[in-house]
Amino acid sequence: MFKSNNVTARLFERQICTPAPGTSIHRARRFYENIVPSYTIYDVECPDHSFRKFTDDGLYLVSFSQNHQDLVVYRPTWLTFSCKEEDCDTHDLPLKARKFESFFTQLYSVTLASSGELICKDFFLYMESNQFGLFATSTAQIHDAPPTGGAIQGVPSVEKITFHLLRLEDGAILDERVFHNDYVNLAHSIGAFLYDDLLAIVSLRYQRIHILQIRDSGDLVDVRAIGEFCREDDELFLNSNSQVLVNHVGNGFHHSLPESETSFLSGIKQRLLSFIFRGIWNEETDQTMMLSAFQKKLDIFSCIWYLLYISRA
Repeated sequence: MFKSNNVTARLFERQICTPAPGTSIHRARRFYENIVPSYTIYDVECPDHSFRKFTDDGLYLVSFSQNHQDLVVYRPTWLTFSCKEEDCDTHDLPLKARKFESFFTQLYSVTLASSGELICKDFFLYMESNQFGLFATSTAQIHDAPPTGGAIQGVPSVEKITFHLLRLEDGAILDERVFHNDYVNLAHSIGAFLYDDLLAIVSLRYQRIHILQIRDSGDLVDVRAIGEFCREDDELFLNSNSQVLVNHVGNGFHHSLPESETSFLSGIKQRLLSFIFRGIWNEETDQTMMLSAFQKKLDIFSCIWYLLYISRA
C-alpha cells in the first residue's frame, strides 16, 4: 500500500486506520520519519499526582493520588500550535503550553483503597486486547507474623491484598480478588505475571502460584493453584494413601504413626527434583555415576533453595 510523505495525510491515516496486530510500533516509527519531537517544555504546571506510565497503546496515562487512595486516568490530547509568519523559530509557544491540562484530559478518578489499604504505585498490568488494567492495594506488612496455616517462617505477612480489574475506558471495577494474611511482592509487578488472558500470582508466604483467567466479560476465574499440590487429584491421592496407612496401623502392621508435622515436599520442590533426576537418568548409564551426579546436583539445589529462603527472611 502506498504511504504518503505528507505529514497531514499521515496524521489523518493514523487517526482513522487501525494497524495490523503486532505492527503498531513499526508504523509509529515510520511516522516519525516525517515529524520528530524537537522542543522541550520546562516548568509545566502538573497536578500533585504520582504518575505511573502510559498504556502500551498510548491512549491512557495512569497516575495515583498522593495519599495512595485514588486512581486517576488521563487521555492525551496534545497541544496544537501553528505559526503563519516566516521566522517561526523566534516565536515562543503560548502560555497554555505550560499547563498540564493543555496536553491531557482527566477521564475519571476512582477510589481503590479502603479500610487501611494503600495503592501500590509500582504495580500495574495492562491487557491491551480488552483495555483492562490490573491494580493492587494492600495493608501494611507484619514482619514478625507467626507461620500459621502452612506458611513459611521468616516471610512477612500482609493482612489484606486486593487485586482490582478495571476497564480503562470508563474506570468501571469489573472484578476483585482478595488474599488474606499472605505476602505477594507487588513492587514493580514482580509477584504477578500476565500472559495473554492468564494471570499468575506468586504467594511467597504459602509457596503457591495462583493462576487465574481474565474473561472477556471482565471476570477473574480461578484456574489452578500450584504449590503443595500440582495436579487436581494430588490431594485426593495423598489423602487416600494416608487413610490406607491408618487402616494398616489399626490392623497392627505398624506400631506408630509418623508425626503430624512431617509432610511431603511441596509440589514445586517435587517437580524440580523430578526434573533433575530425569535429566541425569537420560544422560548417565552407570548407576554409580548417576547417583553421584544426582547427589551433587541435589547439594546445589539445596544451597540455592536455602539462599532463597534466607533472602526472603
